[in-house]
Amino acid sequence: MARNHQELLTDQGERFVEELCSVLYNDEKVEAFIESYGIKEFTGGSLGRRIFSFPNSLAQDDSIGDIDLETFYVIKASGKSLPHNYREIKVWQKACDLGWEHESLFAPIHAWDVEDYRWLIMRRVRPVSPHEGDIAYLLSGQEYIYDPDAPEWMEEKLTELGWTVEDVEMNVGVLNDGLCMMDYGGVDRRDDSIEIPGWMK
Repeated sequence: MARNHQELLTDQGERFVEELCSVLYNDEKVEAFIESYGIKEFTGGSLGRRIFSFPNSLAQDDSIGDIDLETFYVIKASGKSLPHNYREIKVWQKACDLGWEHESLFAPIHAWDVEDYRWLIMRRVRPVSPHEGDIAYLLSGQEYIYDPDAPEWMEEKLTELGWTVEDVEMNVGVLNDGLCMMDYGGVDRRDDSIEIPGWMK
């Protein structure tokens, strides 16, 4: 069973998350907020969600492992309840219930907003692109790995294990030398579909 490790946040980390959601809700001073914490915004945010590096200083020391990127986590956040976050969290929980073969195909979600699904904190991975000289990553200054075969491999593996997937091409990353989905709000189980609660629609 996937565990919601809310204890990974320091007191300052909890304040940061609430302030970030408030800033996003009011759609004001987002750039100033980002600058004040020295965090990066990543490409790939959509459907009302934005993705940022999560400062290591806001996580408990014992929740941070070896890192080869600037931060150990990213935060995917919105100012309101977000079906995309809800779906991603439910996929992660299902994958954990099904065992390591499934779980290993998804970047781990370590903590999330269990009431409103405004945010989740995910392990940071290095993105993979099937396009050499990927303009989106080059313009954002984000490091990525070029692998033209990664999306097809990932789609075949997920399909083989009973998952359906949309838009796999730009959502694959590398974690511990293995491929995984880093955005999986478009993933579902063929025989056990995720239903979005009515209050969130």
